[in-house]
Amino acid sequence: MQRKKTGPSPPLSEVAYQQIKQMIVTVKLRPGEQIDEGGLAESLSIGRTPIREALFRLAAEELLQVRHGRGFFVRDVTLSDLKDLFEALLILERSAAALATRRISPEQVQVLKDVNAALKKAWQENDFMQVTLLNSRFHRTIYEAAHNAFLNSYLNSLQNQSQRLAYLCFSKPATSLDLESHADHSIEDHQRLIQCFETGDEAGAVDAITEHIRLFQSRVNDFSTPSVMDLDTPA
Repeated sequence: MQRKKTGPSPPLSEVAYQQIKQMIVTVKLRPGEQIDEGGLAESLSIGRTPIREALFRLAAEELLQVRHGRGFFVRDVTLSDLKDLFEALLILERSAAALATRRISPEQVQVLKDVNAALKKAWQENDFMQVTLLNSRFHRTIYEAAHNAFLNSYLNSLQNQSQRLAYLCFSKPATSLDLESHADHSIEDHQRLIQCFETGDEAGAVDAITEHIRLFQSRVNDFSTPSVMDLDTPA
C-alpha cells in the first residue's frame, strides 16, 4: 500500500513558538512569571536553541519582556495597556474594515463565513482555546483583505496582545455580561460584517466593527478594577 505523502515538518523554533504562545495565551505561563528556558526545553522535548529563537520572537511581539542579565518574563497587562489597546483597536480595525469592504475577494468572504461557522460551534462546545484562535483568524482575515502591509502589521501585533486577554475573558465567568449572550452578539457582529463586505456597505462595516470592539471592551471591563475607562475616539 502506498504511503500518503505529507508536507515537510515545521522548524523546531516554529513548534516551540506555537506551544509557548499557547501557554502564554492560556495563562499557564502567568503575567510577570520568569521563563525557565531549561524547563521548557525539557517539557517540550525541544533543544535550547529553538526555544531561545521562539522566546525572542515572542519578545518582538511584546508577549514577553527581556530583562538584562535576568532573561525572559511574561509581559504583564496593566490598566494603561488596556486603555491603549482598545484605543488602537478602534482606530485601526475601523480602517481595516473600511478598506476590506472595497478590496475583499469572494474567496476571503467565504473564509470569513467558514471561520464564523466553526467559531459558533466552538462557542457551543465551550472550547475556549478554539474560540480564541478562530476569533483571531476571523480578524486577521479582514486585515489581509484590507491589502495594506503597514496596517496589517500593526493590527497583527495588537491581535497578539488581545489573544491572551480574550482567552481570559471567554473562559471565566463575568459579573454583568453572561457568556452565552456575549457569544451570540459576537457571532451576529461577524455575520453583519460579512454581509457588509458582500454588499459593499463601507459605513455599515465600520459601524459593525465599532460595536464589536466595544462588546469585547465591555467583557474586559468585568476583569479590570477600576474598569477600563470609556473611550471617546472620534468616528
